[in-house]
Formats: sequence, structure tokens, C-alpha cells
Amino acid sequence: MDIGSSSVKIVQVQKDKKGWRLLAARTFPFPKDTLKLSLKTQNINDPQAFLETIGQALSGFERKVHRAGLSIPNEIIKIAIKRYASLPKSREEAEKMIAWMAKKSLPFPAERTKISHYTLTNGVGTGRKLLVAIGSYDVIREYELNLRELRIEPEVIRPAGINQFNFYSNRIPRTGTVAFLGLFRGFFNLFVCVHGSILFYHGVKRGFSDIHFFQDVDMTLNLFQNENPGYKIEKLYFASQVGFGKTLEQGLRTMGEMSIARMHEEEVIMIDDTLAGLEEGRLSSYAAAIGAAQGLA
Repeated sequence: MDIGSSSVKIVQVQKDKKGWRLLAARTFPFPKDTLKLSLKTQNINDPQAFLETIGQALSGFERKVHRAGLSIPNEIIKIAIKRYASLPKSREEAEKMIAWMAKKSLPFPAERTKISHYTLTNGVGTGRKLLVAIGSYDVIREYELNLRELRIEPEVIRPAGINQFNFYSNRIPRTGTVAFLGLFRGFFNLFVCVHGSILFYHGVKRGFSDIHFFQDVDMTLNLFQNENPGYKIEKLYFASQVGFGKTLEQGLRTMGEMSIARMHEEEVIMIDDTLAGLEEGRLSSYAAAIGAAQGLA
């Protein structure tokens, strides 16, 4: 399940010997003002509309699903790459220390944080380098409690941008310096990987419809170069959950000497023969939802 500011996307996937297969995919719009995205205050402005929309979406699926992964909006989570001289061995204690060290930059109390972190293997220097996601416990808990009303208990909860990246990650080369740009309605993420390991991440609250979109993408690429002068992006892969693929590709081709490549979802997941009504190019809009489901594996 991928909850966005204006709609919910729900998929059902299955893994077999041949790989991942998409069994079902549906999008349902929320009534206006159902959600009001915020880092620090509760998001679900109209709980009744929220539950009715998701309940209606779920009722249309023929197959029963017993496990669920959840994508939550990029705008409600802070993601950054951080280096720590030392951290406790206990994951719980490590995340408490991460929250305490980040408290000055948080718009909510450090003791009310929900943290996820992933150790990065590349890079030089001492200590541990982590990809850290920090959100408000109360904000995330609100989504969980409302979904429980529908007997949905998400086992894995991640920002949509992380789930989208994970969906495509197996198609990103494990050699050289390559980038991945993931576009959402009002947000984009840039990951840069060196020999298959994440070196750089930056997220920007900017959608394709904004006149400054390409300027912000260019500034993000320059930010990577300034922070990592020893590396040069050889190829940039991109994917969009909101269309505009051809125009996006044309704009990206004006940004330096790197080559540009559009991700092809059909190379990542098979579509079941029984799935009807999925228009060409629409599969990309379900990438974060599929990534959330795959995260259960």
C-alpha cells in the first residue's frame, strides 16, 4: 500500500521461482483535504473519508492478503546520510542516540521519534555511515491506528522514496558511479551509488509541475559533486510515479555529460495474465506500493 497526499495505491504481488509477479493494482483518490501532510502534526484531517476510501479500495480485491507493507509520504519523513563515531550495539539504544544527536534539527521532541537506519558499506573515514530516516512517532502511529480499524497491520513501514528506490535497485548497475532520480507528485529523491553502495542521498520537496523543478535537480547534482569531488556520475537512471517521462528525459539530458536512462518496470516485475486494465506506462505509478510489498521478503 502506498499512501500519497491525494490517493492510495494498493497492489498484490507474489514471489515464485521465476521472480516477482504483479497480481492486482488499484488506485483510489481521497476526497479533497482528507490528508494534510506534516512532519510534526497529525496528517489525517478526515479519518472517516480516509477509512472509507481505503476500505472501498480493499473491497475490490478478489484475493485475501495476510501481510502488508506500507509506503508513507516522503514529506513526513526526514532522510539523510550521517556518520557517527560510535553507536551502541543495541539497535534500540543506537536509535535513541541518533534521535538525541539530531534533536536540534527536529520539529518534534527527540523522545517522540520513530527511526530506521541502514548501514552503508562504502566510503572512507572512521565510524559508521548510515542512511537514517526520522519521523514523528505520533504522526506515523496515526496511520497505523487508522489502518487497524480496517484490520490492516503493516509489518514494514518506509517512506515512498525508499520503497521506490528498492523496487528498481536490482536494475541499477553494481559498477561505476550511477545515480537514480525518483519523482513523485510534489517530491523528488536523488540517490548516487558507487559500485552498488549508496554514497549520496538528497530529497527535495519539489514536483515536476513547479517552474523551478529542473533548477532544483541541477542544484542537487551540483551538491553531490561539491560534497564528493572525487566522483563523477557516469549514468543517471530515472523513474516517475506521475508520468511526464519523455519531457523529464529531455530536461535531464541538458545536465552535463552523463548518460540518461529511463527505468523499465516490465524488466523488474512480471504482470499476471489475469490483471486487466493497466494502461501502458501506468506500472511506474505503483513502484512504491510494489516496493513496500517486496520489503516483506
